[in-house]
Amino acid sequence: MSEDRLDLQGKIRDLIASRGLGAGDRLPAERALAVEFGVSRSRLREDIQQLVSQGHLVSRRGGGHFVAVPEPGEPVRAALLPLASLARSEAGYWHDVMEIRLSLEGDTAAHAALRASEEDKARLTKLADAFHAASADPAALAHADAAFHLGVAQAAHNVVLVQVMDGLQSLLEASISESLLRLYHLPGMIDELDAQHRAILDAILGGEAETARAAATRHLAFVTDRLRMVEETEARQRRAARAHLHMTAGKGPSA
Repeated sequence: MSEDRLDLQGKIRDLIASRGLGAGDRLPAERALAVEFGVSRSRLREDIQQLVSQGHLVSRRGGGHFVAVPEPGEPVRAALLPLASLARSEAGYWHDVMEIRLSLEGDTAAHAALRASEEDKARLTKLADAFHAASADPAALAHADAAFHLGVAQAAHNVVLVQVMDGLQSLLEASISESLLRLYHLPGMIDELDAQHRAILDAILGGEAETARAAATRHLAFVTDRLRMVEETEARQRRAARAHLHMTAGKGPSA
């Protein structure tokens, strides 16, 4: 999923939260939303349909778009929505998101190892395969990566945990969507992440709770470290660009 698409969906969610729209409330007309967000109506419809497919909105033919009636645990996720705009504007916000994920996902994987049904295990295997198959497309990789982690949460059979994990992933994408895409360009990164996902998967398939916990914790610590490297590289490049502009401006026109 592209950065622009993630951004527009985040803006729609922010609008719902900022205007206090609740379950069953109607969104403003498409024409008004398209003008407010500065996008075409066709582009807006595509992103609204994505939110419909995710269960956030309901579309009624000829009647507009409405906030969906929440599923069990949805209030937890809704509580995280107002943070999305902060995540996009606050530098370094992703550190807080990853810190929470580190504290949650080890236990999540352990619960999944103990509770996953055969159907859960088959779905997780497909999700891991999807990440491997998406290796040529950074946007598809980001989507497949998030889907795998959400699948682990679903296999833990704790509905509140699923909503929290989904909300945290949305915050992570909102705060570092560009860096997240760049992460997959690092040498050897895809193979390493694929292997780490497989380690988590194998532990869950084998019902090995502590092994799953350790594998998930190692994986997130690795991702956090690499994202920090990407962030530092980007900051260094910005400093170099500013220095170059300053030096160029200082030379002035040649005689």
